[in-house]
Amino acid sequence: MLYQELIKKHEELIKKHEGLQNKYDNAILELNNLKKIVFGSRRETICKFENIESGGQTSLFETSTEEIQKNIENEIIEETEKIMVTRKKKSKKAGVKRSALKDIQFETVEHIIDKNSKCPNCENDLNIVGKKLIRQEVEYIPAKLRVINFVQATYKCIYCGTKESDNEVPTFIKAKLPNPILTHSFASSSLITEIMYQKYFMGSPLYRQESFWEERGLILPRNMMANWLIKTSEYYLEPLYNLMSKVLKSKCQLLHVDETTIQCNKEKDREPKNKSYMWVMVSGELEETKGAIFKYEASRSAETAKAFLEGYTNDIMTDGYAAYNDSNSAHHFKCWAHCRRYFYESIPLDSNKKMITSSSGYTGVKYCDKLFKIEREIANLSVPEKVLKRNELSKPIVNDFFDWVSRTKNETVVTNNKLLKALTYAINQQGGLMLFLEHGHAPLSNNLVERKIRPFAIHRKNWLFSDSVAGAKSTQIIYSLIESAKLNNLHIWGYLKYLLDNLPQIEELQDETILAKFLPWSKELPDDILNIDNSVEDPLLKDKQHKILI
Repeated sequence: MLYQELIKKHEELIKKHEGLQNKYDNAILELNNLKKIVFGSRRETICKFENIESGGQTSLFETSTEEIQKNIENEIIEETEKIMVTRKKKSKKAGVKRSALKDIQFETVEHIIDKNSKCPNCENDLNIVGKKLIRQEVEYIPAKLRVINFVQATYKCIYCGTKESDNEVPTFIKAKLPNPILTHSFASSSLITEIMYQKYFMGSPLYRQESFWEERGLILPRNMMANWLIKTSEYYLEPLYNLMSKVLKSKCQLLHVDETTIQCNKEKDREPKNKSYMWVMVSGELEETKGAIFKYEASRSAETAKAFLEGYTNDIMTDGYAAYNDSNSAHHFKCWAHCRRYFYESIPLDSNKKMITSSSGYTGVKYCDKLFKIEREIANLSVPEKVLKRNELSKPIVNDFFDWVSRTKNETVVTNNKLLKALTYAINQQGGLMLFLEHGHAPLSNNLVERKIRPFAIHRKNWLFSDSVAGAKSTQIIYSLIESAKLNNLHIWGYLKYLLDNLPQIEELQDETILAKFLPWSKELPDDILNIDNSVEDPLLKDKQHKILI
C-alpha cells in the first residue's frame, strides 16, 4: 500500500515538475524576447544566406513547381548551415555627392591672380589657360527673423465731394490686404509652418521649440504655439483633410489599415492614463491616388473601426485584429508579416543566445520567408501575371504551410506558449492569409501602413501626449498631410507653407472643386514644391560667381 502511494506521489511530482519546467521555459522565452526588444535589433532576420540580392540564389522562374514541392520540406526542416560571410568595404557610388547637393544653390568662388602679375622667370604677361574645381563645401546660413509691418494706404477721390461732382460725399478707397492666417496674432504662415515642420516632421516637441525660438530672440510660449496649431488646423486644414479621406475611399481599390496608441490628458469622462488610439489608413502601393489618413478615437472597438471605414466598400489589408471583420469591405486580406512575427517570437535560444534552428518556430519563419522571396521576384510583374505566378509558386508553399500548422497543433503537445499563439493565429486567419493568391493587386503584408505609423510612434516618445482632444485632432490632420506629401514626393515644408499661404485667402473652404487643387496628389500644385530629380548642372556654371584675387 505504501509502495503504491509512493508511485502515485512520484507521478504527481513528475507532472508538477513538467508543468514548472514549461513555465520556466516560457518565462525564459519571454525574457529573451524582452531583451531583444530593449537591447537587440528590431529587425526580424534569422540568417544571412537567404539574401536574394547577394547573387547566390537561383531565380524562382528557373525552378519548376515539381522541384519546389519536392525540395521545400527538406530544405525548411534541415538545420541551417553556418556560412562565413566575408565583409567587403562598400565602394562609394558614383554621383552620390552630386545627387546630395542637387537641390542646393551653388556659389562659385574663383581664386585668380592679379592681372598685373608677371612671369617670375621672364617678366612677361600671364594668360589664363584653364580652371579646375578643387573642392566643394556646404555653408550653413542660420535662419533669420524679421517683423513685417502691413501698412494699408487710403485713397480719396479728388472729384467726389466737390461742387462740380454729383456725389456730395467724398469717396475713400483702401488698398486690399491679404487675410491674416490668425486674427489678432503676429503669427505668419512661415512661422506656423516651421512650428508644424519641427514638431510633426522632425519630432521636436513644443517645449523644446520654446527654447529654440527664445535663443533667436522670439518669446513663444508653448501654449501659444499649441493654440496656433489647433486653430490653423481647424480653420484651414480640416476641410482639406475631410476631402482627402473622401477621395481615398472613393478612388482606392485597396486600403491598408492599422491603429496605434496615443494618450490624451483631457478627455471627457476619461482618466489621462486611459489609452486612446490613432487609426491610420494608407492607399495601396499600386493605387494612382496616394495618401494617408490619421484619425483620433478614444476607442478601439469594432464600431470605431466600422465608422473609420464608413463609405468604403473595396478591399482592405489588416493584421488579425477582429474589429476589422465587421467592415463592409469586398475582400479582407490578412498580413503574413504578422504571422511570421508570431513564429519569430516563439523561436527559443540556446545557451549561446543563438536561435535553435530545429525548433518549430524557426520552421514557421522559413515557410513565410519562402513566400516573401517569391514576392520579391515577381514584384515588377503585372497584376494578372502575379496571379499566375502566385498560383504556380506560392500556392504549394501555402498549402504545405497550413498542413504543417495543423499537424503541429493537433498531433504534438505544444508547451511553448508563443508557438501555440502563432499556430492559433495562422489557423484563425487562414482564409484571409490565403486570399492574396487570387488577387494580384494585394501585397503579402501590411507593412506599408506600419511604415507610415513609424514616424508618429517615434515622435510620440518625444512629445508623449496630446493635452486635449482638439490637440489630438490637429495632430491627426497634420500627420495626414505630411505623410500624404511624402507618398507624393513633395517638399514637406514647401507644401505646408503653400497651404497656409493660400487657404486663408479662400472665401468658401467647403467648395471641393477649389480644395481639390490643394490635395497632395493634385496636378495643379506649383513646380517648386515638387521633389523632382533633375539633372545636376556644372557647379562652375550654376548660379552666383565671384572672384578672389591672390
